[in-house]
Amino acid sequence: MAKSKLPVEKLKASKSKPIPVKIVSDAPTVSSKYAEEDKKWRAQDDMRALQRAKEIESDKARMQAVKSVAKEEMARLKKIC
Repeated sequence: MAKSKLPVEKLKASKSKPIPVKIVSDAPTVSSKYAEEDKKWRAQDDMRALQRAKEIESDKARMQAVKSVAKEEMARLKKIC
């Protein structure tokens, strides 16, 4: 079967200035209520993290284990850096 040639129109350069286009974000807008809830949730989560940290710091065996793991991690990092 022979290929038929399609008509092709050659493009020419335009000397006119491009039309300005306003770029609009597709991201959803965050409502103030959602932002307030997120801020409150983050504060509550931070409070729990600090509570856990205090619990770990007061437990000598856990802190010793943490220090041991930290030393191992530091040794691994020294090999890389």
